Amino acid sequence: MSIATSTPTLPHWSSRLMFIFAASGSAVGLGNIWKFPYIVGENGGGAFVLLYLACLIGLGVPLLIGEIMIGRKGGEYPARAFLRTAKEKAMSSAWGGLGALGALIALLILAFYSVVSGWVGIYAVDFGIAALGGDAARSGADAFGAMLADPVLQLIAVTIITITAGIVVYFDVTRGVQSVMRYVAPLFAVLLIVMLVLVAANTGEFGAALAYMFAPDFSALSPAAFGEALGHAFFTLSVGMCGMLIYGAYLDDGANVPRLGFAVAAIDTAIAFAAALIIFPIVFAFDLEASAGPGLLFIALPQGFGLLPSGNWLGFAFFTATFLAAFSSLIALLIIARHWIDEVTPLGGAGATLIATALTWLGGMAVTLSLNAWDHITILGLGLLDFLDETTSAWLLPASGLGMAIFASRAIVPGLGDGPVKTYLTICLRYVAPLGIVILVVSKFVDI
Repeated sequence: MSIATSTPTLPHWSSRLMFIFAASGSAVGLGNIWKFPYIVGENGGGAFVLLYLACLIGLGVPLLIGEIMIGRKGGEYPARAFLRTAKEKAMSSAWGGLGALGALIALLILAFYSVVSGWVGIYAVDFGIAALGGDAARSGADAFGAMLADPVLQLIAVTIITITAGIVVYFDVTRGVQSVMRYVAPLFAVLLIVMLVLVAANTGEFGAALAYMFAPDFSALSPAAFGEALGHAFFTLSVGMCGMLIYGAYLDDGANVPRLGFAVAAIDTAIAFAAALIIFPIVFAFDLEASAGPGLLFIALPQGFGLLPSGNWLGFAFFTATFLAAFSSLIALLIIARHWIDEVTPLGGAGATLIATALTWLGGMAVTLSLNAWDHITILGLGLLDFLDETTSAWLLPASGLGMAIFASRAIVPGLGDGPVKTYLTICLRYVAPLGIVILVVSKFVDI
């Protein structure tokens, strides 16, 4: 079907702070909590932090700024935004395919992210019940395995989360996402601060965590550490899926996009550091395994919370904060799918929301069953969750990010006024980001 290319008139964010709240909510996700602390500690601490910040400035932030600028120029619909901008620069209409690719990535990620968010919600409820004097919260590998083997419990969680996200997305960006993030972002910040204070006061290992995270060990830096820094700098800001494009479309023309982009990156990084300083004092205090991924979040940490004074309350606060982070990312993903379905079908916003929500639920159901009743089914030797994760992170997201870097360098950056921002974006989007993404893909197959 043909897609109109007239420039839309949209309501704006009520303030730049609301944009920062929403964009940070999209960027901050489970990777900040279950991956970043571990890769920092294992790759040279403060030395790795410096390397990561360099990769973030050279790769992540320019892509974020470029994607936001595409949205502000082209509008809130993924394909139309690229088409409008390409038309002005006499570029091929094939660039509109990046919008479809972003929506496909979002839907694939939603299939497993809704399930993992459900796990977080289940643990938050468990610790809340335990804190109020109910049954002890689930803890350890056996309890986590029992939850994975229970499709009914997981499907209930997926259903509640998906419907709730669908309601938010139905009201779109300024009435839905903005209204939610107005309260979620401050609550998340308060929970982080409270947990930092409680962990520092009750574990006696806050200094050890600081040293593990920030004491520089340049001898630990290696090509593999560079690959880790490059990968997290690319994935952490949620670029390449058109979510930031959609949020950028609601910015007013006077907004300083580079400044906002750096603010979002700074908040994302600060939250990752805060999460590490909550997690590792607990890990060190009780000699738990300092791993990454679900093993850290759902096995090691619940064991640690069970050994702390008021550990049930701390566990409830931690999993509630983690759920808020996951849910904020989930609604950002869902709104991408909603906007793309809206632009390529005659269903309108309500119908597009319903379809996007239904597809998310069906994907979540399939992933849930792949962990138990369908666990004998594999795709290229991988379970469905791992296959979707690998497909999006190893192939589709890098391809989309590379396309956005090339497009922004040709269609957006030349129109900026001369100055350091234009020079910075020209160098990074034309050379640094594409090279970094190619290295990232190659590193999946060749040890660097």
